[in-house]
Formats: sequence, C-alpha cells, structure tokens
Amino acid sequence: MKWIKTLAVSAMAISLFMPVSADAASKFSDVGPRFEKEIDYLAGRNVVKGYNNGTFGVNNLVTRGEAVVMLVRELPVKFDGAPDPGFTDFKKGDGFFTEVAEAVQAGIINGKTAKDGSRYFDPKGDLTRAEMALILTRAYDIPLDRMDVQFKDAPSQLSAQKAINALANGGITIGYADGTFKPNSSITRQEFAAFLARTVNVDFNKMSLKFDQHDPITGQRIKPVWLTDVEVREKEEELTKHINVLRELKGLPALRKNEQLFEMARLKSRAFSRFPHEDYVLTEYSSFYNKLYGEKLTKKIHENTAGGQVNEVIYKLVNNTMNEPSIYEEDQTEIGVGLAQNMDGSYNWFVLFMYK
Repeated sequence: MKWIKTLAVSAMAISLFMPVSADAASKFSDVGPRFEKEIDYLAGRNVVKGYNNGTFGVNNLVTRGEAVVMLVRELPVKFDGAPDPGFTDFKKGDGFFTEVAEAVQAGIINGKTAKDGSRYFDPKGDLTRAEMALILTRAYDIPLDRMDVQFKDAPSQLSAQKAINALANGGITIGYADGTFKPNSSITRQEFAAFLARTVNVDFNKMSLKFDQHDPITGQRIKPVWLTDVEVREKEEELTKHINVLRELKGLPALRKNEQLFEMARLKSRAFSRFPHEDYVLTEYSSFYNKLYGEKLTKKIHENTAGGQVNEVIYKLVNNTMNEPSIYEEDQTEIGVGLAQNMDGSYNWFVLFMYK
C-alpha cells in the first residue's frame, strides 16, 4: 500500500511535594510565554508545583522520579497497595516510593537493568527525551503503529523509536529544525510540562488530537481497548448489513460491496483518526482513486462519516439530516465501509457510496 508522506531528594524534588500558595500555583515568576499556558494548566490541576520562592524552575532538569510523580498525579493513579517493584536503589520509605511502585504496576515504567541483571530505578537521574516518549505512550496507551517520521538520530534499532514516532505523529513533539529528536538529551521541567499538557489536553496539541476518554458520570479515565484487524472487519461487515437491511425495508436494492471502496474508506478513516497530516484526509476522490489504482474514476463517490458503535452510527445515518448523503438514495449502487480507532480508542467511520 502506498502512503504519501507530507510532512537524594534535591530541593527540586522536595518542591514537588511542598504545596505553594494558590496565587503562586497559577503564575510562576520565571515562566515566560513559551510554555506559560501549559504550565499554568497543569499547576491549576496540582499536577506540577513550583518552589517556595514562587518560581517553577523552568530550566532545571526533571528527574526520573519527578516525572513519575507528575504522571501519577495527572492520571490519577489509584493507590491500592502496589507491590515493591524490587529496585536495588529504591526502597520502601524513600520519597515518592508509593508513586513509583504504582507506576511500575501500571506498566508505565520498567526501571533499568544493571550488568549483573539486577533492576534499579535511578530516581535522581535526569529524564531523557527517549524516556519521556516511552512513559507517555505507556501511560496514555498511545498506539505505536505509526508512520516512521525518520528523525536522523532515531533509527529503527533504537528501543524508543516507535514511541518517538507516535508522539511526532500525534502532535506532541516535532523534534528539532535539523531533523533530529535528540533522544539522549535531558529534558527540562518546562519541556516535560509542555509534552504532558499536549498529551492530556487537546487544546495544546498541535494536531488537535485527543488521547483519552473519561466516563461522563464518574469522570474516571477509560482505558482504550484496541480492536484486532479481524474485529475491525467484522464491525465493518455488520454496519454494511444493517444499511442494506434498512434499504430493503424501503423497497430499495441492497448495495453491492466494492472492495476498492472498502479499501478507500479504510485508508480515509485511518488517516483521519491516526494520520491527520496525510494527503488522504483532504484528497478529492477522483485523485484518490487514480493514485491508488492507476485508473480514472468514472462514477460519482460520496462519503458519510460518523463516530460510535454500529447502532449509534446507524442512528446518525438515518436521523442526522446534516450527515449527507442519505443511505436511501435510489441511484446508489455500491458501498465501502472503513473503521478506524481514534487516539482515545473511540471509533471513526467512513461510509462510501458509489452511484450509477
């Protein structure tokens, strides 16, 4: 398939636990316009805290321990007695031990492996950009089946390469102007705050992508469940059958399944959900068809889009007068259905109709 690319507890650690005044939490004296909104947003939610002198420490390097604490605060992780992860340099009673243990149990962090095979955490070590990518993708279940962004210094053999690509494709990072990501470079407090804010708040995301869902009643984060390819195809078939049943009830002929339309619908839905910078999102169907199949499109194709489960999509297709075309048009002859999951695990559908 051809895809077209365009494209020791330090004073700082103590500050994570010592609350500052409400005024200071909303505005830090050393925060400039670069990441001001992101930092103030997280501070307002008690995810990040500043120093007692009213500063945030924007250029101080964030430690591995501090980064975990920020993540645990934001998620928020339920403290339900996670077992001792067994790190050689981090024992029960150490500062933020509980947060680290919960993060290990949640699969967010794994620690490091020493030459003798033992595991350690290195809580005071500086967090690298590669480590940042790994913990964010794990914490927020960001899918890793992404296009290769081809950062010069993030080759396929780099263990964090898929996570780095996921953040780049997801609007969380763009790397540097010279085409590098600098995976081994340490990250500052303001930079980590910016990356975290872009992940958890669509307003800060460069591609306006959302990575999490919350239960409307409890407010708890819903962990996404990713469908297998087989499950995706089953749901596409189910929606197609429902549409044809409704047409037949109206005395209209069933629409023939067109595999090329299905392929186009899948590419379109996937591009719309996962790769918003793809040409397929905006390309006219005549050009789309020609690029895919090397032949001219001689018939008209119209699309319908919707989100939700199959029954919700059917309801929207039947009742939403703003969603055109109607599934009951007499000159429709063939159909293609594509399902993809958005960054937060929700469903995105494209239904394509071909006409006489």
